[in-house]
Amino acid sequence: MARNVCVIGTETRDELWGAPEKLGSEIVPVGETLFINAVPLAVIGMFQHYESEQDRKERLLAQSQASQPQTDGVARNRGWWGGGRRRGNFVFYLKNTTVYIPLNTVWMQSRSGASRIAISYGGASRTVTGTTGDPRLSSLGVKIAGVDRLPEALQQVRNVLMCTHKGIEDFTLRTQEDWAEQINVFVHNPRLSGGLIAGISLLVGGIGIMNIMLASINERIREIAICKAVGATGWSIFTQVLIESIVIALLGAALGVVTSFGFVRVLEQISPTANTPVITPGAMLIAVVFSAAVWVCAGLFPALKAARLDPIQPLRYE
Repeated sequence: MARNVCVIGTETRDELWGAPEKLGSEIVPVGETLFINAVPLAVIGMFQHYESEQDRKERLLAQSQASQPQTDGVARNRGWWGGGRRRGNFVFYLKNTTVYIPLNTVWMQSRSGASRIAISYGGASRTVTGTTGDPRLSSLGVKIAGVDRLPEALQQVRNVLMCTHKGIEDFTLRTQEDWAEQINVFVHNPRLSGGLIAGISLLVGGIGIMNIMLASINERIREIAICKAVGATGWSIFTQVLIESIVIALLGAALGVVTSFGFVRVLEQISPTANTPVITPGAMLIAVVFSAAVWVCAGLFPALKAARLDPIQPLRYE
């Protein structure tokens, strides 16, 4: 019907009529009129405020802190990237700043192609650049009732578009599942690279540990020979060397956990709030188990070598 109506987001409301945080009350401008290129448009609706979970928690925290008396303290650093985008995630900000107008209304009011659109109400205004002269659509958004109906719904959409496009498939269909698969690929590749780097590091570390244990056995070869000469069994020597490897492994794992906590605290101060690193108990347990396993595997060969020593030959050593 090309009616002069529009539906706005909360950011548009905040810039034209004022934000609730500043005014102290919620404003719903339904029934008001704003002007786009001097064309009056009646506001018939306003979308809910879109925000990420992180932004919601920060907003609730700021409200709770505002109601409490001020105390001395240091404000949390949002990092190098914090504050670079308005109101957090750009996708939510884009949703909140959008003004929805009927397509026929835009086509009837502005047919001149590229134009600068001025949105104003009272003393506030915004200016954006866009193409409004072409009535053809560049994209369509379809909402499906359930994920189980997605395949047949896509086929129906394809059939309808093939009919309207006279059998020419000059369009593509993209779903959120495709985006999710791409995101999973992007996440999987860095994880695989990190796993390979960690595996190489463990291999190199295990070789170094083995060399250290072999050098330790060579330095204590007379001590081991005397122990075997006075009655120590090969199993006792093997257990002693293996326990030494396990103790050193646990000490190294504990030192690594403490160091990782320190690095995480440093990263919390320089990273954005939304990307703060977190250490979970499961990750710490896996790291300690892998560290101990590497040390045990590296200590098996030196322990076997020490257990198989002939007590006569080491006593003549040196």
